[in-house]
Amino acid sequence: MKRIVADKYEVLGVLGEGGTGVVHDAIRTTDKAPVALKVMHDALAGDKQIRGRFQREAAILRRLEGEHVCPILDFGEVPGEEPGTSLLYIALPKITGESLAAVLEKGPIDVARALEILLQVLEALSSAHGQGVIHRDLKPANVLLERGAKAVVVDFGMSKIITGSGLGTTNLTTHNMVFGTPEYMSPEQARGDELDARCDVYAAGVILYEMLTGAPPFTGATPLSVLTAHLTSDLEPPSKRPDAAGRVTPALEAVVLGALARERDARYPSASAFAAAIKHARAAPDDVASLTPESFSAAPPGTDAFATTIPAAVVGDGPVDVTGPTLINDRPLVASTPPPRISAKPSRPPPSSKGTAASHLSRPPPAEASSTRAWIAVWVLVGLASIAVGVYFALRH
Repeated sequence: MKRIVADKYEVLGVLGEGGTGVVHDAIRTTDKAPVALKVMHDALAGDKQIRGRFQREAAILRRLEGEHVCPILDFGEVPGEEPGTSLLYIALPKITGESLAAVLEKGPIDVARALEILLQVLEALSSAHGQGVIHRDLKPANVLLERGAKAVVVDFGMSKIITGSGLGTTNLTTHNMVFGTPEYMSPEQARGDELDARCDVYAAGVILYEMLTGAPPFTGATPLSVLTAHLTSDLEPPSKRPDAAGRVTPALEAVVLGALARERDARYPSASAFAAAIKHARAAPDDVASLTPESFSAAPPGTDAFATTIPAAVVGDGPVDVTGPTLINDRPLVASTPPPRISAKPSRPPPSSKGTAASHLSRPPPAEASSTRAWIAVWVLVGLASIAVGVYFALRH
């Protein structure tokens, strides 16, 4: 029996499933055009936060344009399984190809291809940032490679609109809550600070690092350990990684380190500045001196650099009342019971910073050290509290 959604989409199968909904392989009944139909889980029909995310993603996609951003075709509601409930859906063009994450499972990517992919990703970010939209969850899984070549950035469900008019802001998080995927989160995002375009610049830098080396710069057994590494660990230059040896030029390494500076003021100020640095590094592989972020700090008119202040949260016509735990990629940051032990590979000793371009980019300045230590203390206290709660309930049962 055919399943028809909203009287206009015939479901053929399932493309994927996440914490908030299912993405169906479907066709539009009027013209048989292939679509990706994202429908929220029936169990979440009454969840204000999830509904807000769907509404936000639709509003953001309507606002964006550009060949490297997946446009929206349709947005609406259909009846849920329970009487009186409804499910939101978003219809998007079906992209033929695989995700960058799937490609990276096979290992590092050829440098020329990696740079071309990232330039397309940065073009999408520049378009979004120009509309006052930051992605906040940029990662290889959210970059689709249409027919293996054209990069398309998807999943703006966690984005924020922080400038412009007409839509207001779409922040669905409470103050100091942390959302994102740990391996690709900027230090300021890990701290729960207010965000601007430079958090996406950092995430794009992580993606470039991973394409060149085969792995993100910071990994760990738990989300907490990864976040802590972003805040405190030294960044190993990509050329020091075995899979990148001999593949990364001095200029390209300087660009990667400039995008991954721990302090956002030391990073490239915008996606367009990052792209300009990549193009220069490609043309002049030994010219490190011209590639400092300071060289690109003066954002020309029309670029995507904008203010850091994020206004109060509203979606649609009014505020959204959202409560709930801190989430990392739809997972609780700290579980109610202690997580199982996971053995991790020993990390490499931090490389010497003498004579490297990383020395002033990867280490926190003295003024930041006390702040970093304070955040570590907070994480430790939260972790201990979580363990205590888990032990308490274990003893009761």
